[in-house]
Amino acid sequence: MKMSRIFLATLSLLLLFLVASSKEEGPPKLPFHFHSLFPFLGHSDDLPQINPQDVPPVDQKIPVVSNSLKIDFYKFSCPNAEKIIADTVAEMEKSNSDTIANFIRLQFHDCFVNGCDASILLDYSPTGDKVEKSSMFNGLLLKGADLIDEIKTRLEKQCPGVVSCADILSFATNEAMTLGGLPPRKPLGGRRDAIISLATVAEANNLPLPDWTMDQMIELFERKGFSVEEMVILLGAHSVGIAHCDAFMERAYNFRATGKPDPTLTLEVVEEIKKACPGAGTPQYRNPPVNFDPTPTVLDNLFFREMVDRRKTLLITDSHLLEDPRTFPIVQKLATDPDMFPKRFPEVMTKLSSLNVLMGKEGEIRKICRSTNV
Repeated sequence: MKMSRIFLATLSLLLLFLVASSKEEGPPKLPFHFHSLFPFLGHSDDLPQINPQDVPPVDQKIPVVSNSLKIDFYKFSCPNAEKIIADTVAEMEKSNSDTIANFIRLQFHDCFVNGCDASILLDYSPTGDKVEKSSMFNGLLLKGADLIDEIKTRLEKQCPGVVSCADILSFATNEAMTLGGLPPRKPLGGRRDAIISLATVAEANNLPLPDWTMDQMIELFERKGFSVEEMVILLGAHSVGIAHCDAFMERAYNFRATGKPDPTLTLEVVEEIKKACPGAGTPQYRNPPVNFDPTPTVLDNLFFREMVDRRKTLLITDSHLLEDPRTFPIVQKLATDPDMFPKRFPEVMTKLSSLNVLMGKEGEIRKICRSTNV
């Protein structure tokens, strides 16, 4: 634990609670913790050198949820920050119906790697290594960094160097959930930005793959500090999600190389998948993307109702939720109680957005979310 603290403080990857800076309100605390394939946008000769011996094994990292982020963090340093973010997200959602899903997915992929430190937004790392967004786990999955850029530009005009990219992402995600139909919640602020982003960390079993077993899923979420129930609730983010055909269509055409559909799918669902994903193997088979449920812009329990009532799932990992005795009772409760998901999802997302954050003097407040200030 001590070694992890030293590393995190040195590299500003994830920590929790130091003394707040003069521009950040909040009492002193104890320390802790898009779619782009550009691995490096800069000159390696200009980058600071980091000793590889300072980097501990990934499995030494202990997930910690901050209890020191606070409401109205920018009340004095940038009074209009929350309004600027909310207004911008609302504008984006009107022109792009995927905005809600993009922000939620981006938040998850940021927080589950090194904590909620906006490392997912960096186009290069001072180490010269490939960054998280260049990883196969992220590059073809994520969109939204351009939306963060727009919000950051507006905030920098009014409050230069005050609002962190990590807080922007968290605040924008919070607003996106409200636009998705959930009750409004005041966002928690105080995160700072990492100066390092490593694709190798993203790929070190820190993000789930669509064909993982339930044992693999539970191990990952528990390692990050989330219970089985919280895992199921977080996966309910698929309520506003989409999946490309190549991630799941084999279930309708050639499940596990059997030449037959997945036997856990009903004939009705198999035909729906084949209709949505015709012509396996053709250049068009990735498109169009398929909605997880019939209300792709609304955060509701329909994703779970489709599971229980129609046995409809797209991803293998989602099908496990329906089949595994550890998760099915939770799915069933979420499907039958329309109030449970709208109540629990924001609570679990608040926990997610507080995971292994940088605070106080750790990290930095980036002027541009795609690059460090160095």
